[in-house]
Amino acid sequence: MIEALFRREGDFFVPTPASRGPWSRHHLHGGPVVGLMAHAMEHASDNASLNLTRLTVDLLRPAPDAPLTVTTRLVRGGSRLQILEASLLAGDTKVARASALFLEHYQVAVPEYGRFSPSEYEPPAGPVEANISEAAGWTNQYSPVGLHSTAKAVLIDGVKAQGQGIAWMKLPVPVVEGIETSPGVMSATLCDFGNGVGQLGLGGDVGCINADVTLYLHRMPVGEWLGLDARSRMQDTAVGLVETTLFDRHGPVGKVMQAIIPMRMPGAEG
Repeated sequence: MIEALFRREGDFFVPTPASRGPWSRHHLHGGPVVGLMAHAMEHASDNASLNLTRLTVDLLRPAPDAPLTVTTRLVRGGSRLQILEASLLAGDTKVARASALFLEHYQVAVPEYGRFSPSEYEPPAGPVEANISEAAGWTNQYSPVGLHSTAKAVLIDGVKAQGQGIAWMKLPVPVVEGIETSPGVMSATLCDFGNGVGQLGLGGDVGCINADVTLYLHRMPVGEWLGLDARSRMQDTAVGLVETTLFDRHGPVGKVMQAIIPMRMPGAEG
């Protein structure tokens, strides 16, 4: 049984099969890459009272299914604000880079006109066995095992490769073995699915792949289920954008933006 997305072995994070992506069994899904970098920067922060508020990850090249290292650097420290940078390396090759903004959370009175709307959806109440691939009807003969076969999901609307979808998702294993996954790291890991939930099919077997992820969290999600409400659109320049609202049972928790480009989808349907 797969117990995590990565195992820690000294300075290396060793991927498990659950971290693979749908495009190739030799490369990782974007979600574990984003989640691992969030995990590394969260643990590199020297102020536990600060919370992940913005995370931007550039997916420079496919991350291989091989031992990886993460380097971090504190760009600006402070009692109310910190900025960190991280690089993900396979050997000497940088496969992703990231920056993160951490801000202090404290109670403040917000007038009614400045509040976020309450949630329209209730998270699943009972056990859910279906993973996102099964729930969405995706098939992939090239990489049947990965995050897409690990993350649990309940569909609410769409998710039919028509540029729109709403779904509840859950990460049933920790990002790093033996370490509890924080709500921020969980959000970072699952937010890359915005491009899957809101996948834009361009006809035939051509879909879209994202080159980056930018996550904003205005509060930490509550509970094990994270909602994604994703919308994708593309210009005839072959560049598009996925905009995803993240929510929990209480309402919105953040936004995700992803730049997308066309990509032939190996064996994928739905």
